[in-house]
Amino acid sequence: MNAVFWLLNDQHKVPQSPNAESVTPMLHFACVLAADLFRQNKKIQMGVDDQDKAHVMDEWLWQFDASRFIPHNLPGEGPHYGTPLEINWEASNLRRNCFINTCEQIPDFYKKIKGLSEWHDFVPADEAGKAAARERYKQLKQAGFQLSTNPIPESIV
Repeated sequence: MNAVFWLLNDQHKVPQSPNAESVTPMLHFACVLAADLFRQNKKIQMGVDDQDKAHVMDEWLWQFDASRFIPHNLPGEGPHYGTPLEINWEASNLRRNCFINTCEQIPDFYKKIKGLSEWHDFVPADEAGKAAARERYKQLKQAGFQLSTNPIPESIV
């Protein structure tokens, strides 16, 4: 399985919006990445630490420009077969080939995701965030993932 760690830097900012105060650059770019993966016809689960963070992500996705809109839901919402993006703090019963991790640690439930072939993660610009990302990187490497790191493309900023 492939895992990509996206590198954030101090230049990456959250666009101004009414709900922007609760959104970090990592959360913003996780949503941008989800929109790009959606345009590639991928089914995505976005892993978040808890239900409160899921609601923050849900609200932030509604702030996106219509050209970047992605149909999404929280667990138990939406159609029975799900939407292209599910924001969840536990394993989904739906088949998902992409996982976007916004959790500080690797969530235990990722092993239960059906059909998973891509992992996306972030390396924040701050030292604490970098240390946590290094630990996730090390754990994924030990789990047999093929790892790469990439800067956030200017095309999605």
